[in-house]
Amino acid sequence: MISVVICSVDERKFSAVCENYRHILDGEPMEIIGIHDAKSMCEGYNRGFSQSRGDVLIFCHDDIEIIAPDFSRKLRAHLERFDVLGVAGTTRLVGPKWAQAGPPYVFGQIAHIDEAQGCYYVLIWNAALPAHGSMQALDGVFLCVKRPVVARIPFDEETFRGFHMYDLDFSYRAFRAGFRLAVCNDLPLIHASQARGFEDDQWQKEAERFVRKHSETLAPDPSRQWQGAVVRVDSKEQLLEVLGGF
Repeated sequence: MISVVICSVDERKFSAVCENYRHILDGEPMEIIGIHDAKSMCEGYNRGFSQSRGDVLIFCHDDIEIIAPDFSRKLRAHLERFDVLGVAGTTRLVGPKWAQAGPPYVFGQIAHIDEAQGCYYVLIWNAALPAHGSMQALDGVFLCVKRPVVARIPFDEETFRGFHMYDLDFSYRAFRAGFRLAVCNDLPLIHASQARGFEDDQWQKEAERFVRKHSETLAPDPSRQWQGAVVRVDSKEQLLEVLGGF
């Protein structure tokens, strides 16, 4: 069984993402667990895990739409090789932003909606293959995890009491524990949220906690400027062509 755990306080978004999962997982044994009063992302995900029955867990944002053709087959195939799957991540974690190391260490692709302009922007870091292994940390917009990983490495709700760093901390600890992490480029999704800055006080506090916790094992920060590829797409029909067509 696949258990999908979603923290959401927006009924419309939660209904839409549930419908998306029912469509792409049609025929799979599945359950969807909504946590609508999470004290933090870590607390909500841990509570959702405790309620779940699946041997595979998906933790994701409530404002995504997965558009991957043959999603469940591809997901199962990747789980034969890897323990934790994401859609963006890094092979070299240097700080509280997974993309901080820059190329050639960052991988994945995510489409964002620009409602004001009526188009999509696809952020592409490296999407040359259907899956890239050897990841050290993954973005939390979508995480697919084998149950034993979460049983051994729960989300750290004692340290991270907000809605940031839950993903980097969890995936980095999974990497450090010897689990196999991968970015899967053939599981494309649309994320409704625009990329936000990192200037708010809550993010700063959580970032400082993350660095204190992992300072001894993080790689040196190259502190260099770089720019990822951004592609404008004017229709959903064109998205799969831009996202690789794996």
